[in-house]
Amino acid sequence: MTNSLVISVHDYRSRRKASVHFITSELAKRGRTRFFSIGLSRLSEHRGDTRTDLAPRANRVEVFDHVECFLWRTSWHPFNLRRPALARVEESMFWLYRRLIPRIPRQWLREADTIFIESGMAPVFIEDARRLNPTARIIYLASDDLDVVDCAETIKRRFRANFDSIDTVRLPSRLLRDGMPHERSSVFVPQGIDRSLAQRRYVDPYGTRRGCVSVGSMLFDATFFSTAAAAFPDIDFHIIGAGKAAAGLSAPNIIVHDEMPFEQTLPFVQHAAFGVAPYLDRQTPRYLLDTSLKLRQFGLFGIPAVCPEFARGDQPGRYGYVPGDPASIARAVDAALAHNTPIDTPMLGWDEVVDRIMTPHAYSDTRI
Repeated sequence: MTNSLVISVHDYRSRRKASVHFITSELAKRGRTRFFSIGLSRLSEHRGDTRTDLAPRANRVEVFDHVECFLWRTSWHPFNLRRPALARVEESMFWLYRRLIPRIPRQWLREADTIFIESGMAPVFIEDARRLNPTARIIYLASDDLDVVDCAETIKRRFRANFDSIDTVRLPSRLLRDGMPHERSSVFVPQGIDRSLAQRRYVDPYGTRRGCVSVGSMLFDATFFSTAAAAFPDIDFHIIGAGKAAAGLSAPNIIVHDEMPFEQTLPFVQHAAFGVAPYLDRQTPRYLLDTSLKLRQFGLFGIPAVCPEFARGDQPGRYGYVPGDPASIARAVDAALAHNTPIDTPMLGWDEVVDRIMTPHAYSDTRI
């Protein structure tokens, strides 16, 4: 039996799901699993932190789906000060924050056999993990490049300084390796999927009209929908969980939904004419073509996907457009609507993903 600890800016109980949630769920099947969620404060709540609804359950242990959860909520938390002249101030803020780790997650760090640290804010705790538990295996989950998600310089410096304390670096895309100090500890393990999701039948939420769906708020480009909805008035464009980014959309055939539990989004995906991954073109990283869970989910359900050219890659059933170009958006939607061949993309299950993360040398496909 394993004793695992996951450290992330996500919370395991959140309605919005990322790869770390599915990895944690699989870990819980294999032994005791704990989830330490960091970076929630009054400041982050003011900025729209997606965990705000969990604030009343913070700073105590709650067991959720066999995972022990601790959401650390403070009055403040360190953040990117963005000015080189304030580098020492920023460093001091992170140093103090690390010293304030509550007693319970500090004990979890000491007791874990394996500590999973997800990219984002969590890498500042690599040093603490190794100091408090010299024998633990540390696995870094590189969900994003730290430069791409605009991490504070302090986080990037601490990551580089303590990189050799990490035993295994899991890269869901080989395109992420350039963001690592070196490749000696890196393994390639792509994103997974729960295949059973597509085996169920859900009630069609679209009624008599054709509908498409977008789920999530990451790099959300609202202009895609104002353009596409005007060009295709016979299609309903359903937007789920985009938050403030979708607030200005008001066309009759644009339906904006609040964030909803992951399971409630599945009928919209299963019955969609196509899915949309409306990523902004802001020097957006190419690794999204490998790591985007929404694109993988569209493929699982066998529906075509409309996405920017930089996220298309060579995957079947994906139709690319140039953000801001109405003609290319229209062509991509027309092509998705005309798609009539089965989409069958090989994907690992989450159990296979965790197998490879835990024992990468047993699988030849993990080699960088």
